[in-house]
Amino acid sequence: MNKAVLAKAEGIAGMLSCIAHPSRLMIICMLLKREMFVHEVIEKLGTTKGNISQHLRVLADRGLIQKRRDGNRIFYSIKDPSLADLIARIKKLYCPNLDI
Repeated sequence: MNKAVLAKAEGIAGMLSCIAHPSRLMIICMLLKREMFVHEVIEKLGTTKGNISQHLRVLADRGLIQKRRDGNRIFYSIKDPSLADLIARIKKLYCPNLDI
């Protein structure tokens, strides 16, 4: 097999593995709409700051989301438009009425 194709497949598999966690998938779904302040994410998912921070860090380390600081606030958004397209299609097919 071509090494470049295999490397690309490994990268895609890693991205899919990263978003396979329910909390991370929900975070990505929320970020489809707009950039969000970290406390908005915590409030929507109803879990602890530490838990959400860990998931945001995993997504950021994988290069799937980016953060922007505004004073004391940290905002998150989807970094790769192709990821946003993929998740929007999945959401439309499997959970069109999900409002998070």
